[in-house]
Amino acid sequence: MKNFRNNEPVKILFFLVIILTVISLLPKKFTGSKTINLYSDIIQKENKKEKSQDLAIVNDSVFFKNDTVKQIVTDTVRATAIKINYKVGELDLTKFFEALHNHANKNEKIRIAWFGDSMIEGDLVTQDFRKLIQKKFGGSGVGFVPVTSPVAQFRQTIKQTFSDDWEVYSFMKKPKQNYKLGIGGYSFVSSDGSWVHYNASRFYPIYSEVKMICRQCPSASFILNDDTAHIFPTDSINGFKEIELVKDKPIKEVKLTFEKPGCEVHGLYFDNGNGVYVDNFSFRGNSGIPLSNIPFGELQTLATKENYKLIILSYGLNVVAHDVKDYSWYASSFQKTLNYIKEAFPEASILIMSVGDKSYRAEDGYETEPDIPIFVELQKRIAQRSGVAFYNLYEAMGGYNSMVGWAEGNPRLANLDYTHPNFAGGRKIAGMLFDDIVKSYDRYSKTVEVMDVKKDTMINPYVKQ
Repeated sequence: MKNFRNNEPVKILFFLVIILTVISLLPKKFTGSKTINLYSDIIQKENKKEKSQDLAIVNDSVFFKNDTVKQIVTDTVRATAIKINYKVGELDLTKFFEALHNHANKNEKIRIAWFGDSMIEGDLVTQDFRKLIQKKFGGSGVGFVPVTSPVAQFRQTIKQTFSDDWEVYSFMKKPKQNYKLGIGGYSFVSSDGSWVHYNASRFYPIYSEVKMICRQCPSASFILNDDTAHIFPTDSINGFKEIELVKDKPIKEVKLTFEKPGCEVHGLYFDNGNGVYVDNFSFRGNSGIPLSNIPFGELQTLATKENYKLIILSYGLNVVAHDVKDYSWYASSFQKTLNYIKEAFPEASILIMSVGDKSYRAEDGYETEPDIPIFVELQKRIAQRSGVAFYNLYEAMGGYNSMVGWAEGNPRLANLDYTHPNFAGGRKIAGMLFDDIVKSYDRYSKTVEVMDVKKDTMINPYVKQ
């Protein structure tokens, strides 16, 4: 021992052996001999019994116990754009596809309800998706429009002005008395003299059918287009009701003047003939969870009366934050809301659209929020577990750091907040989604056409027989 203490070469050799031994025992991903793939090394571990001790998956949420490990993963993601296959098989929208397939032989309308946050505010994205789908399947009209809106001047598909004396309730302001939220997450209560005026736009220059969704309107409470011959309602309304204001009569404008207070209006439908209609139900700042605050009865009634066949849920921008790590709370809450929507719209297909790319200012410029890929995978799992369709907008945009290209490219497709698409970007998103849906629908139609389908029997081509 004494010789060891006094022998410097032996000591150096001894410690060198120890260091080399430790290095040889380290996992390969720490030695640089293996490229780290965020999805194969982390998220797909849910399919294995053994979990990494540095990573944890709890209630469908991926988070890191060790910040050093997270930095390694983040650095690797920056170096290589991780790709998720967002076209996993087909977009299984069977109920919606069935409705489209039978549409040519029926005299009916088919509705799509698109619920989302500020990404679709002002009819952004939905206006272009509506245009594409109506061109292919028919229909001409903007569909559902609220009574008031903070972005009314921004919206291009209908011109809208209104008085400033409406009492507005929403997810952010709980209704008082006996008022309830409508399908769009709002409820508009008239004062004495309240009014709202809608004008057609270049998108839809004519309407022939206009309906108002309301509750608790007293008799003779409002006038249509300043015409005393058109005073509504003709009798008292107790509870939820649709009032047909215009039927089979081409018009270019609608003005409602309320001569009695207390009429609770949820919104109006502006249609023109049979076909497919896309209703924009945007709500700024919404995570999607508050949808369960909309009365189930109203959703269920409109699901049947308005023939909703596809529900699109696009949320996430207001949930993903920098370095949150654990989103198990959201997974649990959103799952309950999703079950609520599925039960309210039993005859409709449901599609979850993931959050798109979103950037933050890092030391070297704007980069994808580290939690975006994690949250997208969480949304994908919710969809798979619930048996609903999933569309990966993040990957469709281009994956990691695609928002930087969208915001700084030529042409620009996003605003310089590196979060929201602009009109050009909205048009691109609408086109990508439409193309994928139509491709899936075309395959569905070809499959159905060659089937020997008996009366009252429909074989689902997406299910192995």
